[in-house]
Amino acid sequence: MTKKRMLVVGSVAAVVLVVGGRMAFHSSSPAQAGAPAPAASVLITTAPLRQLDLTDLLAAFGEVTTGQVVAVSFPRAGQVSRLLVIPGQRVSQGTPLATLTSDPTARLAYTQAQSAVDFAQGELRRAEELFSLQLATQSQVDAARKALKDAESMLSTQRQLGGAVGTATVTAPFDGVVSAVPVAQGDRIQPGAVVVEIGPTNVLRVRLGIEPDDAHLIRLGMIVALAPIDDSTKAVSAPITEQQGVVDPKTQLVDAVALVRGANALVPGMHVRATINVGHHLSWAAPRAAVLTDAGGAYVFQVSGGKAHRVNVVQGMESQGMVAISGSLDARLPIVVVGNYELQDGMPVRQGAA
Repeated sequence: MTKKRMLVVGSVAAVVLVVGGRMAFHSSSPAQAGAPAPAASVLITTAPLRQLDLTDLLAAFGEVTTGQVVAVSFPRAGQVSRLLVIPGQRVSQGTPLATLTSDPTARLAYTQAQSAVDFAQGELRRAEELFSLQLATQSQVDAARKALKDAESMLSTQRQLGGAVGTATVTAPFDGVVSAVPVAQGDRIQPGAVVVEIGPTNVLRVRLGIEPDDAHLIRLGMIVALAPIDDSTKAVSAPITEQQGVVDPKTQLVDAVALVRGANALVPGMHVRATINVGHHLSWAAPRAAVLTDAGGAYVFQVSGGKAHRVNVVQGMESQGMVAISGSLDARLPIVVVGNYELQDGMPVRQGAA
């Protein structure tokens, strides 16, 4: 038992000596005693800072409506016996819109005018017979002739007012969309009362909302690219034909109107995105991905001496993927376009493949 215990104690002591020696060796290694950790660097991709002639594009949103609305009416009084269309319905030229039954008063006035013509014709014949027998004067014949002309004029007027027609149907004057039907079936209307309002579809109006700060950039005749919000590939071009000078109290925007002719991609009621070319300017430009923003505003990183340096900039309009920027930029230094989200001012960087 004594020998075994001595062997175990000796083995433990040997292990302690070996481990202690190794610990002492590592603790005294000059390479690890106080050597700083290597500085981390970020892999980036850069691009040269360029000065470009940029197109100033202004974005806006709007709604498509029909062309100038035309009111369709009956020239006479009567009762709307049938309404044949509803608001929003598309109609072609000649499509029946409503049927009107003539007012009894108009029928009576036409009948009286017809009787007056018959009576005046008879009076003229009698006056001419008496004149041939020298029993009437020329002035009496002339008076009878004038009375006949007056009666015929009154009859023509009553005919134009529809007194000769029991019922009449009004039709669409052109291809379009019914925008409003201000009467109801059975209503009695006065001459000239609006029955149906129609907007043409061969010419569309697009009402755009412009931010008040940008309204001064809009000019009549500027070309606008219009496209459905969910499909930018169906863009059409149109000129601005109207510009409002006040802020709409509902939208708090300034309205401008673009006139679109023959655009099959747009239909009334559709919401569209508009891009307006408001001019050109020469400016320093950076790819959109190179410009970042935080609480301090917009900024970019430029690389000098293997380190990234933050440069605060003023961000302008975006055109064709490039953003106009201005600030304390060094035209000789590249800007970071990939990897800039990981950077801080003064951080070491290494260049990756473009």
